[in-house]
Formats: sequence, structure tokens, C-alpha cells
Amino acid sequence: MKKRKSGLSLGSILTICLTIAVIAGCVFMFGRIRGGADAGMDARRMIGAVHSFMQSAGSAAQPQVTVRTVTVTLAPVTPPPATPMPVTPAPVNNPYEPFSFTLTAGGLLSFQSEISDSVYSKADKALNYTPVVEPIRSKIYSDVNLVTLPQTINTVDRKYSDTLAPAEAAIAIQSMGIGEVALATEHILDQGRQGAENTVSVLESRQLGTAGANATGTSRTRLVRVNGGTVAILSYTDALTSKSRNELAKDNSFFAVYDENMARADIQNARNQGARCVIVCMYWGRQDAASVTTAQKNAAHALAEMGADVILGTRPSRVLPMELIYCTGPDGKSHTAFVAYSLGTLLTESREAYDICGLLLHLRVRSDEQGTVHFEGIEYTPTYIWRQSVGGQMQYRLLCSADPPPEGMSSQQKQVMQRSLARIQAALKNSPVNLRQ
Repeated sequence: MKKRKSGLSLGSILTICLTIAVIAGCVFMFGRIRGGADAGMDARRMIGAVHSFMQSAGSAAQPQVTVRTVTVTLAPVTPPPATPMPVTPAPVNNPYEPFSFTLTAGGLLSFQSEISDSVYSKADKALNYTPVVEPIRSKIYSDVNLVTLPQTINTVDRKYSDTLAPAEAAIAIQSMGIGEVALATEHILDQGRQGAENTVSVLESRQLGTAGANATGTSRTRLVRVNGGTVAILSYTDALTSKSRNELAKDNSFFAVYDENMARADIQNARNQGARCVIVCMYWGRQDAASVTTAQKNAAHALAEMGADVILGTRPSRVLPMELIYCTGPDGKSHTAFVAYSLGTLLTESREAYDICGLLLHLRVRSDEQGTVHFEGIEYTPTYIWRQSVGGQMQYRLLCSADPPPEGMSSQQKQVMQRSLARIQAALKNSPVNLRQ
């Protein structure tokens, strides 16, 4: 038998509430009929009784609830890894990409009368200088290959002289592997401005670049794009023949003699055009100079401080010492420049002891991320101008004096070639260069 639960059910409570509400309504209506304050009082007493009754009834009807406390231990939650905020790297002052190139430079390349006579063919009425320069061709293989031409080129007729070369000279220069020609010499205006412009035109027709003068006369600076970088070549002379001085007095818009302020402006302009390395060719001093002058040293140091990286001297017929100049450049940074005070003579008809021996200079140049130029290799190939009689006609050949003598060279000529090599080695004894064969 099931045990009955104590207390009132929900239905009983509702029935009682309805009954009380009916009684209260009757009492209220009865009081209104009778009127007076007693009626209101009776109504209030009735409502109070009902309220007391409801409280007791509600308490009786409230079921008993057992409350239990449960302790819950939460496992520790590992937060997801924080997404790193993007970090902007600190600015690095590396405005340049590393850049390097190789340079081969020779001294004066003169196609004088006796040399021209030796290569002239009466049958063909033509000149062929290629056999003269071909033996040295294998030594010229750099990114930039440069010589100085101390003559103007005749485009009017076939006449030639010691200062006037025929048009075939441009073919010979190209066949050697040369790509750049410095033109600022004492004879540049001997044939007038037109003669200088003709020289430039003939050279450029052979894809040869010119420095010191160009066909338009708008710039003395030659810019060469190589290995992703730009190299500037400037060419100056510190003296002119009387003919060239007279022509310059008539018109100085095409060419100018070396001036320090002009050189500074040209170097800065080359840098503004993106040049990573500036080469300055200086035709200076006396032809018979046997040593470096104070004026040349001062000019070289001034050019280095202006920002020139490589300074190549010519005009003295013999090779003179080389050095590295350490100074502060125009940007206030430490700067190193290389100077060769004279590269001597590469080709000439002269048989003077120091004229027949010259050299090819070889540089490996690197420009780093800061734009600073470094010299990673400084070498040279010694040269010798061999002359001999073949069938009653003189023959000239440009050789490397460190190589074995060619077949057919007389014992006397072998001795002369050895003495030429010794002279070059003596001239460069204290210079920062190494012999290359």
C-alpha cells in the first residue's frame, strides 16, 4: 500500500482561492449596500485573513528539496599560440647590388708611317694591320678593354703620317679585342674639329666607344654598361700642339683641356648617371719623362679625392710606377684609387730602348653594397715590339715578352726581348702589381 504524501495538492489550493475570492466579493458588495467606513474595514480584514491563509497554505504546499554542493575541477586550458605581429625589418643602408668587372688597358697605340708602310699592299692598294697586333690578341679578354689613340684618322684620302692614321687603323683596333678608345691627346684637333669628328665616326662605325670626344660633342664622358653595372671613362690631356690650340681658340664647345673643376664636375655627373666605377685617362707630362713628377702625383691625388677610382696615365713613352691612393672621397668615406702614372707605348715605330717595351694592365674590380670600389687583382702582361726584315721589307709584331720567343726570331732579337722584360719588371718593382703570362 502506497503512503500518501502530506500537504495540499495544487488543485486543492486553487479551489480554496476561488472560494475565498467569491466570499470577498460578496462581502464587498454587501458593504457597498450598507455604506460607511465599516464596510471598507470589513473588506480589508477579509483580505488580510485570506493573505494569512495563503501564506500558511503555500508553506504547507512547498515540497522539501535537498541541495547538494558539487565541486568541479576544470582542467587547465592552454591558450592557442599567439599570432606573431609582422615585424618591419630595420632599414639597411645597402643601396647597391654587388658589381664586378675586369679591365685591360694598354698605353699608346700608334699606327705611324713606318708601320703603315710595312703593311701596305701595292697590289691591293690597301693596308692590313691585323698581322701586327694579332699575336697579342689572346691577352686581351676583359669586360672592358681600353687603349689611347694619339692620332686622328684620315677619312678624306689615303694619306697617312706619324700623327694621321688611315681608316684601316680602326679595323686593327677592333681585331685586337679593344672596345674603348681614349682620344684626348695633344693631336686631337690637329685636323680641326671636323677631323676629330671624323675620327670618332670611323671608330664608332666599328662599334668602338670613344672617351674625351664624341660625334655629337655633347659629352666627354663614355658610359659602358657591363655585368649589370655602369663604368664611366673620362679622357683628358694637359697640353695641345700649336695646331690644336689654334683650333680650340676658335671653338671650345667640342673639346676642353684638363681642368680640375671640370674634372670634378664630370666625375660627379658620371656618378649621377649611375657610374659604379670611374676611370680617368690622363695624357700628361713629357714624352721623354723617366720618372713621375710632383705635378702628376698632385693631380692623381686630387682626382682620387674627387671620386676617380682608376687613373691611367699616358704620353711618357716608357712605363712608370703604379700605386694605390688611400684618401677620403667626396662623400666623406674612405676611398681607394689605383693609379698607373704611365702605361708606356703599346705600338710605335721607334726603336728606343724604353719605347719598344710596354704592357697591358689587368684589373679585377668589385663594387660592394655600399658602392665602395675594391681591387681584387692587379696584374700586367709585359709587351715587346718586334721588328725584323722579311724579304727586304720591315715587319712589326706586338708580342708578350714573357712568352717563349716566336719561331724565326734571331738570337739577338731574343736578347733584346729579354732586356725589355727586365726593364718593365724594374719599373714596376715597388708597384702593387703581379706579372701575368
